[in-house]
Amino acid sequence: MRILNLVAGEKWTGAAAVVFDQTAALVDAGFEAQLGLVCGSVLAERLRNIGWARPLLERPPRWPSSYARDVLRLHQTILREKFDVVHAHTSHDHYVSAFAVAGTDASLVRTLHHLRHARRHLFSRPLFLRTRAFAFANRSIAEAFGASGPIHPPVVDAARYRPAERSAEVLRRFGIPEDRFLVLTVGKMAKGRGHADAISALARMPDSVAAVHVGHGELLGWLKERAAELGAGDRNFWTGYQEHLLPELYRSCDAFLFTASGSEQGQRAILEAMASGLPVVALDLPGVRDLVTDGREGFVVSGADELSGRLEQLVASPRLRAEMSGNARRRALDFSAEKFVAVASNFYRAVIRG
Repeated sequence: MRILNLVAGEKWTGAAAVVFDQTAALVDAGFEAQLGLVCGSVLAERLRNIGWARPLLERPPRWPSSYARDVLRLHQTILREKFDVVHAHTSHDHYVSAFAVAGTDASLVRTLHHLRHARRHLFSRPLFLRTRAFAFANRSIAEAFGASGPIHPPVVDAARYRPAERSAEVLRRFGIPEDRFLVLTVGKMAKGRGHADAISALARMPDSVAAVHVGHGELLGWLKERAAELGAGDRNFWTGYQEHLLPELYRSCDAFLFTASGSEQGQRAILEAMASGLPVVALDLPGVRDLVTDGREGFVVSGADELSGRLEQLVASPRLRAEMSGNARRRALDFSAEKFVAVASNFYRAVIRG
């Protein structure tokens, strides 16, 4: 069985990071799987020494001529290397693949990674009809599409993201005090990413509670100003984008706060936090309840006004915090590479059987 995963992401974020981990899981399990990337991208450069990752798609801006070149390049690749399944993960590679598989023996499948991709419209209907099967990043997307699954969640590296002692060295590096209850957020500092809600929740909490924000983006300056306006400027700490130090930042905090989805709704950051032993306080967003049971691994709330109250419960009760920490770690282990491969391999075999 030969599988080609395609993802038109250019950076190590969103669906691209998820699909890389899923492809790696398949390769490690003995499948002939490859990952097609955007040529000349930051991601392609990063992965250039990995034998099963290869540049196949042109960079934006994408004109009709670049679409045509993508289709031709992909069509020739499928014929030459006899892929059984071409698995698209974003809209661009889905459109390209729909034409590229014509005249080949390959089956086209798609994972929908965000709720907005489940909507059927004038342009998507013909595309969906050309697609043999669909998988979904969470149950909410599947239900919106009118299906029950299969669900292909992110794969969590439970060895990299694991509970451990707080790193005083890492906290000192960013000027974060060690004697506070630390609430972690991870995400791009951009519109719609929920950081203002997180800052407001923190401002309603005692001075013994501080927030650590991992990420960068165009709203960083405004968010710092907003924290200062709320009287919590000295209790919000900003680390920027920290991929290599991210596991230690998870381990150095006491709880994880999740207030908005990114471009991929498998909610990978929640899984990383849970694997690190952090109780989660999250808004009830698509995919969250696939991972977190309210009152078990943390709390799932219906509105931003409930965030601070749930965090205060964790602050007040070390026993509750320890219980939820253990539950979170155990739940994260349900999203191992082995368990993903078991689900994905059944999906691919069913597609090939027709």
